[in-house]
Amino acid sequence: MEVVAVPFLLKQSNLFTTTDELINSLLDLRPEKWGLPPFQDWIEDTLPLEPWYIGAPVIKGFGRGLKVLGIPTDNLSMEGCSTLLSEHPAGVYFGWAGLASRGIFKMVMSIGWNPYFHNTEKTNKINPSRLKL
Repeated sequence: MEVVAVPFLLKQSNLFTTTDELINSLLDLRPEKWGLPPFQDWIEDTLPLEPWYIGAPVIKGFGRGLKVLGIPTDNLSMEGCSTLLSEHPAGVYFGWAGLASRGIFKMVMSIGWNPYFHNTEKTNKINPSRLKL
């Protein structure tokens, strides 16, 4: 039997030393590597998702986005969003966000544990993007 593990927290990867492969997200799973048929819903290495909506107040974060990374971010409260976010794999998503004070704009959203800063809680950050999507 082959075993692929997706640890709940990256810091727990040491608990999975007997697995055949350790991946950070279910989006990294490639079934064809294990002799299984590939997922049929990928389009050019992208997994299309049905739109989903969350509503949450913007809260104060650690202040690292702009100061450390040079990327301003808005932190959304996880209260009321935790069930929805737990259903989605950690990753980076893009789409649109609407804020009462700024209207609707393109955004990039990160869901997950930030290994750079050794976060232990799943977070939800949006970047009011200046990207041309």
